[in-house]
Amino acid sequence: MIRIPPVLQKALTLLLAAATLLGLYNVYAESPEVQQLAERTACGPAGCVRLLRSHRTPMGQDFEFQISVQPQRSLDVHCARQYVFVGSYSCESATSPSAAR
Repeated sequence: MIRIPPVLQKALTLLLAAATLLGLYNVYAESPEVQQLAERTACGPAGCVRLLRSHRTPMGQDFEFQISVQPQRSLDVHCARQYVFVGSYSCESATSPSAAR
């Protein structure tokens, strides 16, 4: 049986605990600036009609915005941190505009 040195065991435990806490923070922390960034990505400075859906995971956030009233069109935007759990968010359109659901 392979024995792992106690120092390595403690370091691995701390690393996994930190990753868990960062993942929880990414999901549960309030981040209106990310939603604003996603809205600017979807609709520019004029803003969107409304937010239709949002979904948060430890790896990023997904938004669906209604971008026009007539015809009803929506756009999906995905936002993720620069380095998986840390760093600034950047957003990009995940789909081309489509008819609202």
